[in-house]
Amino acid sequence: MADLKIVRHIKDGAEHWNAWREKAQPEAIDLTKVDLSGLKLSGANLSQVNLSKANFSRTDLSYANLVGANLSEAVFSNANLKGSDLRGAILAQANISQANVQDVNLAGTDLRSLELRGINLGSANLSDTDLRGVNLSGESFKKINLHSANLSGADLQNADFSGANLSNVNLSHAKLSRAKLRGTLLTRANLCGASLDFADVSMAGCLMANFSEAILNKAILNKANLGGAILSGAQLFGAELCDAFLGDAFLSMANLTKANLSHADFSRAYLYRAILTQAICIETKFRHTEMKEVDLSMAILKQANFAVAELQNSYLGGADLSGANFMGTNLSKANLANANLTDALVESTIWEGANLQGVIGFSLP
Repeated sequence: MADLKIVRHIKDGAEHWNAWREKAQPEAIDLTKVDLSGLKLSGANLSQVNLSKANFSRTDLSYANLVGANLSEAVFSNANLKGSDLRGAILAQANISQANVQDVNLAGTDLRSLELRGINLGSANLSDTDLRGVNLSGESFKKINLHSANLSGADLQNADFSGANLSNVNLSHAKLSRAKLRGTLLTRANLCGASLDFADVSMAGCLMANFSEAILNKAILNKANLGGAILSGAQLFGAELCDAFLGDAFLSMANLTKANLSHADFSRAYLYRAILTQAICIETKFRHTEMKEVDLSMAILKQANFAVAELQNSYLGGADLSGANFMGTNLSKANLANANLTDALVESTIWEGANLQGVIGFSLP
């Protein structure tokens, strides 16, 4: 239980409390079940204090220091927590409904038991927080810092992360269908096995992110930076990747059927056995790309750049390759039956064992 002598100090206000605490320097402060409702405690130093089951209803805790405090089962109804520092605080079963939590610092806290739905977090710092398995579908996290947070298995469908910092975040197996990730920073994020159907990831920074086995069907990734990203085995059926950068990315076994990859840059990427059937790849760059056994059947590859690419045993049957650049490309044992090679550049191209039956606009010299 709370020590009544200590309670008197805090009820005299933040200035008196801070001065007393600095002078007395108590080793441990127990304010369990204390009623501090309606008090003006803006800027108060409550770090490491045991405030479990405390009543902070209508209390002004703006810019207060609550680092490492025990706030389990505390009540913050209509409290003002704007700009407060709750790094590492214990918030198990705390009630922050209707509290003002804009711009709070929650870095390193376990938020799994909190009800965060419908709460405006402003530009809060949620870096390193534990949000595993939470349901935050439809919520807004615009411009929020979630660096290194754990959101694995979370339900984030229709959530808005526009402009948020999700670098190093764990989103493995998370549900992100129709989520807004426009302009979001996803550098080194782990999205292994995540579902991002119809998600908007346009203009996002996904450098070295892990999308292996992720579901990105019909997702919008136009102008996204996916340099060095891992998309092995990812499902990208009908995805939009126009003007996206995928240099040095890993896309082995990825399914890009009917995807729009026009003007995208896959230079030096690894696409072994990837499926690009009926994909639209107008002026797409595949320079120095590993594309052995890739399926490009019926794809539109007008003016695509395959210079020095490895296309051995690939299938390009019926593809439109008019104006494509195959200078120095290895097409040995590739199947180009009925492909359109009108005006294609084929200087130093390797054709050994290639199937050119029915090819339009080209014949071997």
